[in-house]
Amino acid sequence: MPVNLYYTQRVRGFQQENVKYLKNSVEIQLKRTKHQCPYCGSTRVTVEPVRRQIRGEPLGSCRNVVLEFTIHRLYCHSCHHRVMEHIPFLSHPKARLTKALERTILELRPHMSIQSLANFYNLRWHTIKELEKKQLKKKYSRIQTAHVKAIGIDESHVGKGMQNQQYLTIVRDLQSGAVIHVGDGKGISALAGALKKLKKSKLKVVTMDMANAYFSWISENFPKANIVFDHFHVIKLMNDKLDLVRCRITAKMDESQRKQLKGLRFIFLRNNEDLPEDARMILKNMRGDFQDLGDAYMFKEALRSIYRQAKDSYHARIAFHRWCKMAEETGIPELKTMARTIRDKLDGIVTYWTFRHISNAKMEGFNNKIRWLIKQAYGFRDREYFKLKIYQLPEISSEKLL
Repeated sequence: MPVNLYYTQRVRGFQQENVKYLKNSVEIQLKRTKHQCPYCGSTRVTVEPVRRQIRGEPLGSCRNVVLEFTIHRLYCHSCHHRVMEHIPFLSHPKARLTKALERTILELRPHMSIQSLANFYNLRWHTIKELEKKQLKKKYSRIQTAHVKAIGIDESHVGKGMQNQQYLTIVRDLQSGAVIHVGDGKGISALAGALKKLKKSKLKVVTMDMANAYFSWISENFPKANIVFDHFHVIKLMNDKLDLVRCRITAKMDESQRKQLKGLRFIFLRNNEDLPEDARMILKNMRGDFQDLGDAYMFKEALRSIYRQAKDSYHARIAFHRWCKMAEETGIPELKTMARTIRDKLDGIVTYWTFRHISNAKMEGFNNKIRWLIKQAYGFRDREYFKLKIYQLPEISSEKLL
């Protein structure tokens, strides 16, 4: 029984020669009767045949549809070109699937896992992955950034085993959420490709942590952009200093006291309003016994209150100067270091109020989504594919299968 090649497989330029119906597959033999030079259109050509087998779209219950045909190397006697014959239903000369089957797989990919598609079409897992990878490379080869005015920069820890790179640096458009750049590692070297992508943008705001590398890169390449040091990282740095105070005090204790304070570590790191009543009582007693630790905790809460109470950048600047002066007067080394950092970064810290409390919160949430992506895939061996999937992340929801 003949098969309509165009409506079932989108095959043009070939005729059906023979069909073999097997148990779970169909083999369709094709032939081409007319050959012409793709350069001059002449039919005065010499052909050298090469046999090919290509997977096509399923037909009913037959999922394995094989198109068998001869592809020819052509030599044109008119223009003297040597060329491989063009096959219109293949995406490239070495393709093993028809364009129609490739398109169907890519349409199903957002709704099915790679393994499910491989099982359904009886294809290799690698074949499906490479097909999607090719599509993603084409889609994200050029990213429009002329409209971008605010970006966020942050590094994401992606674990070990990724070609000895444990970090990726992500640059995103804070308004649309689109990923602009994914760089290997962290620091200035990880931003090497971002400059080319952002050269046509009109950057006004850049949010980041307080790393000197990102600050110097933005200052050098986008001197008119306003840098905002994210308030989340300011509080996180203060929590780190508080933990250093705890470790310093713990080192001077006996074993029983050390175990007691070690078990209470997260009480000091939690926000005061989030503590249950019994934890507040423990904290009050601990602050009485260890003054440096109590003072450090109070200064952490005072730093948080600035973000809650300051109305604008002017009042915030005054509050931070007051905080730094009082922190230095305590004589606690960790607080003095924190005060020096705040003074050095104060312009970028108070810009948080200038731009209506803009922050890197979206970047931190995106890091969680990257970890979800890694977990769903049980890790990635192909780093290039992993980075392309990160570009795609803003477009997919967490409910969809990897």
